[in-house]
Amino acid sequence: MTDQIQSSIKQALYVAVVNKMSGELSELDAKEILLVNNPTYITSKDHDHADHIEELKNIIIKKNGLRDTINSLRKTHFKPQSPSKDGKDS
Repeated sequence: MTDQIQSSIKQALYVAVVNKMSGELSELDAKEILLVNNPTYITSKDHDHADHIEELKNIIIKKNGLRDTINSLRKTHFKPQSPSKDGKDS
């Protein structure tokens, strides 16, 4: 395999990983919104308020970890886009 082909394969793998992590981040965003905006969950006798806080804390920690990892991957494995040569924004 040529270096260009290997580079393309490697790039495609990193793109797939970033896309998967972005999907997981979206799921965590949705869970956070549901937890924060569901007052019956917070006040329900069936759910312990401490469990709600712990679950929200875990979501926030996971989200921050995913964001940091995604940003790190983008900085280290993706080329910055250069401005267009004609000087116009696309």
